[in-house]
Amino acid sequence: MKTMSINQITTIAKECTKYSFVAGSALFLFYCLTKFSPLVPVGLLYIMLALVINLIVFLSLLITIIVHPEHCLTLLKTAVVMLFNLPVAFAYMWIVTNQL
Repeated sequence: MKTMSINQITTIAKECTKYSFVAGSALFLFYCLTKFSPLVPVGLLYIMLALVINLIVFLSLLITIIVHPEHCLTLLKTAVVMLFNLPVAFAYMWIVTNQL
């Protein structure tokens, strides 16, 4: 079985981060513009799903650091970028729940 390269792993992590941010921001923006209340449970479900997927990718990065310590800096930078989505998601959730 062929293993993934460090470049492929970091690309997947960056794409996952980007799409999570874009989709979450689109849901948040749509809710803010329309106040369509059924979007709240959809958004919460999205947050849980995105959290699970991103956690799996994040843990994969950390495991790859253990297996390939020579690429530690590249992998850590990618992992830190992934963490930037957390405060954004919490801010979106806080804003929405305080508007209800």
